[in-house]
Amino acid sequence: MLTNWHQEQDGGICVQPAFTRLGVHALFSFRHHPQQSDEDLDVAFHQRLAHEKTRENRQYVAQQLGMPLANFVFVQQVHGTEVLTVDAAACGNGMDASARRIAADALLTNEKCVALAILTADCVPVLFYDPVSQVIGAAHSGWRGTVGHISVKVLETMKRQYHTRMEDVFVSIGPSIRRCCYEVDDVVAKPMQAAFSRPVLFPRFKRPGKYLLSMQAAIREDIERQGVPPAQIEDSGVCTSCRVKHLFSHRREQGEAGRQMAVISMP
Repeated sequence: MLTNWHQEQDGGICVQPAFTRLGVHALFSFRHHPQQSDEDLDVAFHQRLAHEKTRENRQYVAQQLGMPLANFVFVQQVHGTEVLTVDAAACGNGMDASARRIAADALLTNEKCVALAILTADCVPVLFYDPVSQVIGAAHSGWRGTVGHISVKVLETMKRQYHTRMEDVFVSIGPSIRRCCYEVDDVVAKPMQAAFSRPVLFPRFKRPGKYLLSMQAAIREDIERQGVPPAQIEDSGVCTSCRVKHLFSHRREQGEAGRQMAVISMP
């Protein structure tokens, strides 16, 4: 479970993964605005919100993390499986962080001046931390990324690029749509069934060709198969669709949702 979930569910703007006790900074933001209860803490640039307001909302999250917004690097999510590494050139240099996006679905770095950020509204944000090699990672795992084993590719890149040992890795699976609310058809179900051995699909009663999907179970299978100890994999257990009062849900809000942020940085 995430630390602070019970404490924060009715008012805080974020929750922190349990591995932050090791010194790394990380959080999953909620839609609660810290100052205006009638507004959402939407951190995405889109037509429903003025860009200046989005920058202000991102600044609130940056303050909570303890890292200047200028040091944030965002993925320009493409619903794929590409993993890219970020070097010191991405550190704050006066450039507007809102313009610094990298076309990929997962980022890794060992630079202490960089915060890696993912925006979601149902897809699964996954944060990675290796406290021994001092490496952090963030992945956006929608159903395409999940069936493409993006978490495996993150861990393989950590091993190859930074000599990470799997027994040293901590992983946090953030708030996202869960099997209670995520209905899919054969277009999604068939590749998911072929990609995973554990039960991740559950047929709907009296609804032929319809299934409930647990992306979180699939992601956990991938991570455990790479050798990460199960005790070092945490799952928030929080469904964005069920908790739409607290979190944005693209499906529940019929495409009109804002976005929350998952972000990680080293001190």
